[in-house]
Amino acid sequence: MKKRSVSIKEISELAGVSVATVSRVINRNGRYSKETEQRVLQIIEEYGYQPDLVARGLRTRKLQVVGVIVPDITNEFFARVTQELQNNLFALGYSTIICNTNEEYEKEKRYLAMLRAQKVSGLIYISGLRTEGQPSLLVPTVYIDRKPPRTSETAELVFIESANEEGGYLATRSLLDSGCRRVGLITYRPDISSHGDRLRGYRKALEERGLPFDQDLVVQVSRVSMSSGFEAALQLMRAHPEIDGFFCTADLLAYGVLSCLSGPAGMAAGRRIRLVGFDDLSFSGTEAFSLSSVRQSVEEFGRLGAYAVVQMIEGKPLERKHYRLPVELVLRNTTR
Repeated sequence: MKKRSVSIKEISELAGVSVATVSRVINRNGRYSKETEQRVLQIIEEYGYQPDLVARGLRTRKLQVVGVIVPDITNEFFARVTQELQNNLFALGYSTIICNTNEEYEKEKRYLAMLRAQKVSGLIYISGLRTEGQPSLLVPTVYIDRKPPRTSETAELVFIESANEEGGYLATRSLLDSGCRRVGLITYRPDISSHGDRLRGYRKALEERGLPFDQDLVVQVSRVSMSSGFEAALQLMRAHPEIDGFFCTADLLAYGVLSCLSGPAGMAAGRRIRLVGFDDLSFSGTEAFSLSSVRQSVEEFGRLGAYAVVQMIEGKPLERKHYRLPVELVLRNTTR
């Protein structure tokens, strides 16, 4: 039988409750019995009722929409986190607007202006470039992967990161355990907390073994890509032929190093050069790459990020404002 359109008032009459109670059930807000909830939801399902989110947005001046700022949607790590966030937010009744900044600060500012005009209810930064002095949207905000700037503008803020320093330490220690003594580091911007913390872990592992930190063995790239990793590895091997290991603060950089090691530069070294990456992307576990890497919890980023922003939007308490997720070192052929 074809379902006919019903209003909240009709649902309230069919369920034998007030319009206000139906509204509370739909919005998961307020007090009502489990029996009442089941009765209202059954009628909603039976008649296929869909709330008018636009009308609700006009009343509240906010839509059930969350803006997601992502630096590079072609990067598998960021793409997977975005997908997990989108799936979890959808399950919680929220839509998303995905904004890919391509690591461009000006583009990020323009996206923020657009999201402000859209009157989004919340914002999630995945490794955003937001800096001191940049105006916020004054909505509940979650930062994932990179530490937020010090600011008092944002109404509410949560930061979710991996144990990056521990990951950098574990990666470097595994190279030292395998016999490496001259470990090159290829990294992105150390002023970004995730990469800076991985650098600190690298230095900690060297210090623990009584090995000096050599700035000449560190190359900072302008973009996280295979080509950047390839060029950085080539540069280090030409300047320091004694290098016997590499730690890359992202798997994409490590893939470029692998390509370099399989070419003339690697052959010329005349010895095994070991390698560890960070992120544990899908290609890292394949036979072609078999890259040792530090695994981050993409699923937990998505679950916690969605949960935190929705809790803040709906005015519900959070257990904490800072989460540091554990990492895991996965050893494969590049360190054996």
